[in-house]
Amino acid sequence: MSVGVWRGELRIGGWALPLPQLPDNLTPAKWRRRALPWYAKPAADGGEGFALQVAKTDLVQAVTRRIKP
Repeated sequence: MSVGVWRGELRIGGWALPLPQLPDNLTPAKWRRRALPWYAKPAADGGEGFALQVAKTDLVQAVTRRIKP
């Protein structure tokens, strides 16, 4: 999976149906790829339809967020 906004639709033969928009309060999915943390969450600029924002977690920002009370 690469960084960016991923959009989706269901394709069956010549038919294409748009997937529904993701809820805003959906918890981000988190995983590790090659020992680096990644996440996917609903895209803010998704418009109407399915859109995920996929990116690597900023390690410096994550560490400072953990250290600050």
